[in-house]
Order: sequence, then structure tokens, then C-alpha cells
Amino acid sequence: MRILDRAIVFRFLGNYAMLFALLFTFATAIDVVLQMEVYLGAADAMVSRGLSGGRWSALATVLFQFHGPRVFQFFQFMSGLLAIGAMGFTFAQMHRARELVAIMAAGVPLRRCVWAVLACALGINLLQLANQELVLPRFAEQLLVAQREIGRAGASNFEVPLTRDSSGHLLYASTFDPLTGRIGGFLGLERDESGTLVRRVSAPTAAWDAGKGAWVLEGGTAVVREREAAGGAVRSGAPVPVAEWPTDLAPKSVIARRHGMFAQTLSSRELRAIAEAGAIDPSQATRMQLGRVGIILVNMLVLAIAVPFFLRRGPAGMLQMSVLCAATCVPAIIVSAVVMSAPVSGLPPAVSVAIPIALLIPAAVARISWLPS
Repeated sequence: MRILDRAIVFRFLGNYAMLFALLFTFATAIDVVLQMEVYLGAADAMVSRGLSGGRWSALATVLFQFHGPRVFQFFQFMSGLLAIGAMGFTFAQMHRARELVAIMAAGVPLRRCVWAVLACALGINLLQLANQELVLPRFAEQLLVAQREIGRAGASNFEVPLTRDSSGHLLYASTFDPLTGRIGGFLGLERDESGTLVRRVSAPTAAWDAGKGAWVLEGGTAVVREREAAGGAVRSGAPVPVAEWPTDLAPKSVIARRHGMFAQTLSSRELRAIAEAGAIDPSQATRMQLGRVGIILVNMLVLAIAVPFFLRRGPAGMLQMSVLCAATCVPAIIVSAVVMSAPVSGLPPAVSVAIPIALLIPAAVARISWLPS
């Protein structure tokens, strides 16, 4: 049995790697063809700044810098569908070579072939979870860069409007660079419990210090507003130097408020941090965290539903089976992902994430149980 399992595992992983390479190369090639003028402009800019010796080497660098991190993003989005495709190719090849007939002739039930594929798929889905938690957060800021912004200094900068942190203080920045996490035109407004301004902190530039949990100010000054005893008049004191401004509005929280999809690339720990800072709704953060585990179960269940389309005892048209499998499994994965990520009125996040799983479990058990062997 180890020989059979090893043969199926190697063939499944080979088909998975082939599909991944072909689809990613195809998607990248389309993007390069459509955006070639933009990429060449970025390459020329690198050459003019002395960052590369030639146009074509600069073009290769630009393409690698832009599409390199997107390998992990592509894997994150496509791993479930690619596993179904790899399973289909594996069993279709075995069916064509009459290997399934030999397996049954040896007295081995066809259902025995399913477990090797499911074990591989489980490993891939666990790798997907590790990719989400450990790899994608490292490239989160780079994944925000669009083609038109490649090679243009400050092209992705944006203004940060008055943004409230968990303490009620307000942060404003005339420019913010998501790649470096630096602020230009920093302004921090500290308020008391009633919302009255008590201190105004400003600086030409500021950089985030994760260890201190504060923005380190360069040339920062603070002005304290004091209320006089007589008549309740308010006056401002003289500016005093200030070195930092403590807050939980870290760069990732600022970016998450600006770009809604940015939170999808963060780890669960970072999601909790930006939710506590008020960058996203806490229920949304909980839904994302539960959905990352839920999508693994959905991928496994849909794969189990798809197996009987290809694991056939007798002659069958593989093209017809492939069409039926795609028509069943692709909508199942897409609809499940939408249901798990979209808020459902009146339902807690855990329930909305569990709905697709609860509907798919009976279908998967029935498909595997009724599999002719």
C-alpha cells in the first residue's frame, strides 16, 4: 500500500506544481503584455537613476520586484482550486492508463486512493495557512503597489485625514509612505474624556517605532492648552520640544483604513492589533481569522465532493466529468468564501463562517460513501 500511496502522492504533487506554474506564468504574461509600456518606463527610470546598468536588466528587476511577492498571494487565493485540478489530472491519468482497473483487480477498493489525495491536500492547505500568517504579512505593503507606481518615488503616498485612535486622540499627516512607514507633516491632537483639545503635537516628519509603540518625531514640538481659573478663558503655552507621540495607530492600522483589502494580507496577531486601534471593525477581524481556518475545511470538503467525478470504475468521458466537476466545485468554493467573508445581519461571525461548512459536510460524506469501489 505504501507503493500505491507514494505513486499517487508524487503524481498529485507534480500535477499541482505544473498547474501552479502554468497558471501563474499565464497570468503574469498577460499582465506584462498589457502593461509593457509601464514596465519599460519604470525600467528606464531605474537606468536614469543609476540603479541598473541596462534597460533589459532593469526590466527583469522591475518584473521580479512586482510579481515576486504575488507568487505567495496567487498561492493563497488559488490553492483550493489547484488541488481540485491536480486531483482531476491525477485520476484522469490513472483512468486512461487503466491503473484503476489494476488496483481493483488487486482487491484494493478505489476509496483507498482517496486518502492519499486528501492527505496531500491537507498538507497544502496547512501550508496555505502558514503562508497567510508568516509570509504574506512581510509583503503586505509591496502588494499595494500598482503598475503605474513602480519606480516612482512617492507615487503611493497619500494624505491621512484626522484619524482617531483607541484613546480618542487624533492623527493627521499631509503625506504617508506605506512602503517606509514614514509621515510628513505630522499632527497629533490629544483630547480629554469630553473631547476637548488639551495638547497639540506637530513635526515635519515622523517614523514609527514598534518597540516604543509611538511615532518618533524629528523636530517635534508640543503646545499645551491651559484653562485659566478666572472666567474659564483658554490660552496656549509656549511650544516645547517633544521626541515621540505614543499611540496604537501603527502604519498597518493607517494603511488598513485607507485600503480595505490590506487587512486580508495581515497575520491574525496584526488583525487583532489594528482592530483594537479601530482601523477595522472587531467583528470583521474575527470573521477574517475564523475564515482562514474555515476555508481550509471548505477546500477539503469540496475536494471530497469532486473526487467521484474522476474516480470511475468503468469507461467514462473525462471531458464531460471535468465540466461537471468545474460547474459544481468552482461555485461551491467561491460562494463559500463570499458567505464566510460577508457580514450576515443578526448572525455572529462564527455562525456565518460555519454555515458553508455545515452545508458541505453531508454532501462530502455522501459522495465518498457512495463511491463505487
